[in-house]
Amino acid sequence: MAVLGLLQIILPACTSNSHLTTQAPDAQVSAPPAIAPKLSTVTVPISFGIQALAEKLNQEIAGVLYKDDNLEDDNLKVTVVKAGNLSLQANGNKIYLSMPLRVSATGRWIWEACKVCPRLQKTESTAFDLVVNSESQLAFTEDYQVKSTSVSDFEWGSTKPVITLGPLKIGLARFIEPALRAQMQALTAQLDREIQSRIKIKNYVQQAWVQVQQPIPLNKELDAWLTITPQAIRVSPLTASNGNFNLQIGLSSFLQTVTNGKPNIQPNLTLPPLVTDNQLVNEVQIGLMGEISYAHATQILKEQMVGQQFTFSKGKDQITVHDVALSGSGDKLVVMLDVTGTTKAGLFTRNIAGKIFLKGIPYLDAQTNSIRVRDVDYDLDTKDQLLKAANWLAKNHFAQTLEDQISLPFKSQLAAAHQLLQQNLDQASQLNQSVQLTGQITEMVPDAIYLTPTSIKARVNAKGTLAARISL
Repeated sequence: MAVLGLLQIILPACTSNSHLTTQAPDAQVSAPPAIAPKLSTVTVPISFGIQALAEKLNQEIAGVLYKDDNLEDDNLKVTVVKAGNLSLQANGNKIYLSMPLRVSATGRWIWEACKVCPRLQKTESTAFDLVVNSESQLAFTEDYQVKSTSVSDFEWGSTKPVITLGPLKIGLARFIEPALRAQMQALTAQLDREIQSRIKIKNYVQQAWVQVQQPIPLNKELDAWLTITPQAIRVSPLTASNGNFNLQIGLSSFLQTVTNGKPNIQPNLTLPPLVTDNQLVNEVQIGLMGEISYAHATQILKEQMVGQQFTFSKGKDQITVHDVALSGSGDKLVVMLDVTGTTKAGLFTRNIAGKIFLKGIPYLDAQTNSIRVRDVDYDLDTKDQLLKAANWLAKNHFAQTLEDQISLPFKSQLAAAHQLLQQNLDQASQLNQSVQLTGQITEMVPDAIYLTPTSIKARVNAKGTLAARISL
């Protein structure tokens, strides 16, 4: 009895209790950070019909192309006539022209046996066909002009033409070829002029540049709009397929979603210099905002942590979470935990109870699509009290343990934002009678995060493609 009574006296004296009365940190949050917009490329596909160019050239190039009626200078008269419609084909950035010609030639042979002898002469006429072939290479200049460089040549049939005059056979090629080559220079110059006048890329670019700057309605309920602010223009090399010249105009632009009314946009009408880009990529990034209220985040943390017991130092130290609350302070998340805990050192037991506050920097974890925290530590007021009343808790790795414990799922919000944006892009596909918008969102990438007085907001980049087809 004496021993038992002694233990009853000693043991209560080996147990101490501390009640934490820490104060919550200042709930005022920092101003949202300035998030630099990211450039996207909105493509505008443009097509020109090759046949339309061929029809125009057939109208402009017709009838007699060359005529020499003078026999006196070289005893030869030549007339070159277009013998049929020219044809155009295109491959890559080149146009290939083929045009049939009909050449009529008259040669004269003169023979005088002596100065006083009678002069004898004979004329003979012939006609033959040949084909003119031309190759034009197209490029664009920075002032939106088409640069066409053409070269032409012609090919005879199986034999070169001759005129038989008495005992003589006179080859006409050496007489006709210089005249034809001179005509080729005039023909290619005319071809270049027609190509440059028919393909007016600046008209298309100017209209696309202005049209895409008009706000695009995304969601009627949210009164959400997509704005495109083009900064630069790039264009792919001209290519030909299926009877058309095709090119992609790439508008390097800032894209932004806004709510609460259609924004008042004053379009920038000035076109920047044109840049040709052999590797033009259709890629856009649309900045979206996702939000989780502190109340909802608190409920998630309660499900994760209330009733959970954490042990340290091989079971000598333990702490149990009874309640959780989440809020913001400055640029950090504040986690309030209502806890009880004990620590043992030999026969001595120390108990604590009360609220502790920890702070951490929120970030978006792209691998888990969740909001997590890093650099978690006790609030200064909490740390001061723990060092006095529960030094063992301040020194344990509880703060670091919470970094692994706290996770606010964001995947469903990303999926919902993805679906909503895609639906809105589909609904906004026909902006007006002249502009058709097509877009495909391929992925949602977490970007930045900031705190408001009532919620956690996360900026997400929606990546994909966006094209505006202009009907002219």
